[in-house]
Amino acid sequence: MKKVLLITCFVLIYFALSAQENKDKEEVYKNRVGINAGFTTGYGFSYGYWHKKLGIQISFLPISTKEKKFFSLGVSPFYTLNKKKYFKSYLFFGNHLVTNTKITEYNVGIGPGFEVGKRLVLSLRGGMGFFDVIKSFNMTPIIEIGLFFKF
Repeated sequence: MKKVLLITCFVLIYFALSAQENKDKEEVYKNRVGINAGFTTGYGFSYGYWHKKLGIQISFLPISTKEKKFFSLGVSPFYTLNKKKYFKSYLFFGNHLVTNTKITEYNVGIGPGFEVGKRLVLSLRGGMGFFDVIKSFNMTPIIEIGLFFKF
């Protein structure tokens, strides 16, 4: 009887320690899809991929009617500064090509950002935006936002 109790105790301790190790491992979601609204990171539907400290986001929005045409394409790299369970801070470099029936602009931006959430993530970015850098260089502060689902 003592052997059975001793073996049962060891088995229970083993499973308890195994469960604790699995709890300590953070779930890592590298992919994300959602919507983004940014003067320098792009408008519309977005896909993002984060690998360790580096990430990239692609945003696009094509609209075409008889009267108007609009296309937004943003490709932006990110660098993670700090990561916690439900919080991440990072730096971004936004690249955004916007074209419509009248103009074509290339906008860039740089600054810090942060996101909160586990699977459904709210991402806020701010910094300096440089607009129409090819034709007439304009500079202004920016605020950008995104809502993403991580998987």
